[in-house]
Amino acid sequence: MELTASQEDYLEAILGLIRQTGNARVRDIARRLGVAKPSVTFALQGLARRHLVNYQPYQLVTLTERGTELAEQVRSRHRGLSRFLQDVLDVDEKIAEENACRIEHAVPDGLVRRLSCFGEFISQGDVPSRRLPAAFRRYCAKQRRSGSCEGCKLDISLRGDCDSEGK
Repeated sequence: MELTASQEDYLEAILGLIRQTGNARVRDIARRLGVAKPSVTFALQGLARRHLVNYQPYQLVTLTERGTELAEQVRSRHRGLSRFLQDVLDVDEKIAEENACRIEHAVPDGLVRRLSCFGEFISQGDVPSRRLPAAFRRYCAKQRRSGSCEGCKLDISLRGDCDSEGK
């Protein structure tokens, strides 16, 4: 079942609210996604037509069994990407979360699974693989100083001053 990025965001938000507070209301979904309540209502009507949510005006929103499955898939992709960005590329948590949300909709599931698997390997693997993120931070710091790497110039996305870590 093909969903739009927006529909995936709604499912993920509903799942998150239900797990966090035990329920999902239109106003809470709107607040979480930063959209107006009428936009939420419109989106929920579309998701209800696809049998992914149970929605009635002025009632709590619930996920159907299929809606829950899809929401969990989206959440899993999001977490895997965020973890990869943080653990492997050493990106700040807030920036990793924001960008994982963007990437999760644009990248095929197979690639997300592969990135997640690599992230787990790095974070749980042997001692040499655990040294990789620190070595990458040192490399980026060196590249930033030399000005030879555009990606390494993005100080805002890195967790801190690489020069002071792990030398």
